[in-house]
Amino acid sequence: MDQPSEEDRNQIVEWLDHQLYYVDCSADLDPGRVTVRRLNQTEYRNTIRDLLGVDFDPSRTFPSDDVGYGFDNIGDVLTIPPLLVEKYLDAAETISLAAIQAPESLRIHHKLVGAEMKHSGSAKKGPYASAVMPSRGRAFETVRVAVDGEYTLRVEAAADQAGDEPAKMELTAGPDFSKIIEIKSHKKPEEFEFQVVLSKGSVEISGSFINDFYDEKAKGRKDRNLYLKSIELEGPAKIAESAYRESHRRLITVTPADGVSPLEAAQANFRQFLPRAFRRPVREEEVEKFAAFVPMVMDRGESFESGMQIALQAVLVSPQFLFRTEGGTSPGRPGTAELLDDYALASRLSYFLWSSMPDKTLFDLAAAGRLHKLDVLKEQTLRMLADERADELVRNFSGQWLGLRKLSTNEVAPDPKLFPEYDETLRDDMWKETELFFGSIVRDNRSVYDLLTARDTFVNERLARHYGLEGIEGEEFRRVELPEGQQRAGLLTHASILTLTSYPTRTSPVKRGQWVLENLLGDEPPEAPPVVPALDETQEANPNLSFREQLELHRADPGCASCHKLMDDIGFGLQNFDAIGRWRVQDGEFPVDANGTLPTGESFEGPLELIGILGQRREEFARCLAEKMLTYALGRGVEYYDKCTIDSILMRLADDDRFASLAVAIVTSEPFRMRRSN
Repeated sequence: MDQPSEEDRNQIVEWLDHQLYYVDCSADLDPGRVTVRRLNQTEYRNTIRDLLGVDFDPSRTFPSDDVGYGFDNIGDVLTIPPLLVEKYLDAAETISLAAIQAPESLRIHHKLVGAEMKHSGSAKKGPYASAVMPSRGRAFETVRVAVDGEYTLRVEAAADQAGDEPAKMELTAGPDFSKIIEIKSHKKPEEFEFQVVLSKGSVEISGSFINDFYDEKAKGRKDRNLYLKSIELEGPAKIAESAYRESHRRLITVTPADGVSPLEAAQANFRQFLPRAFRRPVREEEVEKFAAFVPMVMDRGESFESGMQIALQAVLVSPQFLFRTEGGTSPGRPGTAELLDDYALASRLSYFLWSSMPDKTLFDLAAAGRLHKLDVLKEQTLRMLADERADELVRNFSGQWLGLRKLSTNEVAPDPKLFPEYDETLRDDMWKETELFFGSIVRDNRSVYDLLTARDTFVNERLARHYGLEGIEGEEFRRVELPEGQQRAGLLTHASILTLTSYPTRTSPVKRGQWVLENLLGDEPPEAPPVVPALDETQEANPNLSFREQLELHRADPGCASCHKLMDDIGFGLQNFDAIGRWRVQDGEFPVDANGTLPTGESFEGPLELIGILGQRREEFARCLAEKMLTYALGRGVEYYDKCTIDSILMRLADDDRFASLAVAIVTSEPFRMRRSN
């Protein structure tokens, strides 16, 4: 049938957009509401590290986190399967034992049996499980001492007496203790006890026979021998506070003493700890609930510290720890907007920029009721971006927004026969380049549009060789300006992006074009109709055509053309890069044709001209980036009613296009600071 003109199409689209998605930015704002969500694996690991000082990697045992809207911190998809509950329980036990040390775990009681010790010289296994030394010899063993302290050393030995002096043994424990023992009885075991100060670490304990005697002509006893039956090491009787780990000392600041019961001591400890663990003020009944575990454990004959371990396990499996719950300040009518309280805002800020719990500065500002002030939020955002913990934003946001995490999955597997150069090492180098490049945008507060057009990158010798860059040596990555002859700029020509948008055996203009539309321009194409024939059929029917000609023939089908005309030419502009991102001018027997014309009418020759055109689409790119980062920051998908927020962020970027401006615009936006009231 006759088709409407382009002008008519645009008018209809504008009308539909207005009717379906119009938002009056002068009316009351809907900030949306985030589903209460659990900590994902990264957030759990970092929170345990910052809360307790314990390194624990949940990815080894926890089931993987589900992904929504491209990210794994979305409340709607972070479910709790039964297996995860079991893993939480196991993890809580492991972490509590690492964070708190029970005194009994630091004390030792080693009994070294003479016959089972290591022997040198004449020493050998003797009767009654002893080490017998008929002449000079030595029995020794190494033990592990957990803490510095005073230990008790007990020795049981016997001797065959002969000559004019008793049998003598040199007893040593570590480098600083040596004692000469005289065994005066004949064949009757004697016991000796000493106090010895030992340092933490491996300690060698030994008993040596030092005064051998043998005289065949002697009257009476002719042979002096030593029998070492056992050496015991026990202690220390008293453990110094400094001997405990820092995590232990941070958690247990009060112990039972005169006038302080175990329950009172536990309550004092949890009054300090629970607000940090739950990331908000706690009620006294909450403190009492967890502290009650301690006397229950002690009633079974275990130590105060063991009780604290059990109580800590209970905290770590509490929903108040595992979930990010948010409180409001002034709940009104259902559906109206209310400000988040400062503690909820502190958690939003810290989990956005650090993927971890708030630090002391944020807690103090929340306690003072100052964090919600816009100037304070801006100041804290800039402070946190300068902190090394902002590496988590670089790693987690770029890894998901750009799809870098796929590099370590079966989704990206270049054929080893066609691309023998590609291995895990090169893959990691590709990934690191993109991560460092995005990190430089964050760390150096560069323009966000540098992500599209910058003529610098990060390489080591291996990746430089992959790109054909000269003069780069060594494993260390460094920032380099790309020379004039290099047809690379911005993210789009990174080997990581070019590899993950290819098939195992060939490039894919379709995948590359789709990636640009989805991740850089925010214009995700629709799914292909189910009746569209596969490209493979076109290739099999036309083997003598170049890949580009086969693809153009394929998209001549009207059912294919509607989508392919949006994606293919973008992908054609990147055809000079093979399936692992190397430059090429030939694709098999055919020369590469990297020319194209976009649906908007711009024509280009090669990747740099394509990137130049994309670099002019600043508003589309900024809107896409703002939507992606707002999704990541909020933990929910961007909805139609967020349009005004996105527009205001773009206005900020129009005045200042540096990364910090984007981050501050998001943090000070209404959806970030507010929520829809229940």
